[in-house]
Amino acid sequence: MNIANPSYLALLALCLVFLLLLIGRERKLKRRFAKYAELHLREHYYHSHSPFWTGFKLFLSILALSCIIIALARPQWDYENKELQSSGMDIIFALDVSKSMDATDMMPSRLLRAILQIGSFLEQVKTDRIGIIAFAGTATLQCPLTDDYEAVRIVLNGLNSNTVEIPGTDIGSALRLAENAFPEGSKSKTLVLISDGEDLQHSALREARILKTKGIRVYTMGVGSPEGTIIRHPETGEEVKSKLDEATLQEIARITEGEYYRVTPGGEEIQLILKRIYESESTRRGKKVTILKEQYYLFGILAIILLMIESFIDPRKRKRGIMAAEKSNEH
Repeated sequence: MNIANPSYLALLALCLVFLLLLIGRERKLKRRFAKYAELHLREHYYHSHSPFWTGFKLFLSILALSCIIIALARPQWDYENKELQSSGMDIIFALDVSKSMDATDMMPSRLLRAILQIGSFLEQVKTDRIGIIAFAGTATLQCPLTDDYEAVRIVLNGLNSNTVEIPGTDIGSALRLAENAFPEGSKSKTLVLISDGEDLQHSALREARILKTKGIRVYTMGVGSPEGTIIRHPETGEEVKSKLDEATLQEIARITEGEYYRVTPGGEEIQLILKRIYESESTRRGKKVTILKEQYYLFGILAIILLMIESFIDPRKRKRGIMAAEKSNEH
């Protein structure tokens, strides 16, 4: 037997106190009555009520309260087999955190807009596992695949353009890391790449072809504007123009049979990606587990029965009994 919420059982001490008060109730009433009248008059005074049935009603109420407390504690016994189903989706976000993502041609910045997009995605998934890769001149796995979405949000909110110390934009390194970030047993592998598309190492397309052979589908999201904006080089201080390279991102998506979307302030594209992912991936992962049965409802039903019985009990004496008592008093 197991108790899911054992702390509630401490409330049973109240029921014990009530029971002790009930046991001493009759003697206390007699002592109180004796202060004002002779004890032999007590029967006449309480001729219309039965002390036994009054006490029994209180006892049933205390017993019902005890059952409610035990139900709240959630007792569990016996075992049952249950199959847990999840959608089986493994989704990794590869987020560009290079200095060019600090550009403000998309407010508040390219990087913050991308983080908002991923946050919106997390609000809509339920049973999928999510991972986070951050990349600039190299790539790092910031959050391995997990269904702990709160942990993913903590990692996500901690990302900035200083997360990866090596400057540059190597999309190929992110794709290469993603290849090994998916477990071998995963039947549904989806990578969402969010970047401004400036692949300075020019290895992205080669790595995309490798991902295709591994069964990894890549959806790409472009952040920024094709016209671009002026940013300052982090090392030389030289001002350079950074613009969205849609061609590279579109080709990565085409090679891996994914799709390309440009990030907009409204964020509708994240809804489209989510829809496309679930339409294209129908694999479900089932897992059988043996768990203890919840038995709290038995005590809940017992409490209801006790309260119903208590409500039907009339503590008043029947008229025949009352008349007999009055006659005995007359004699």
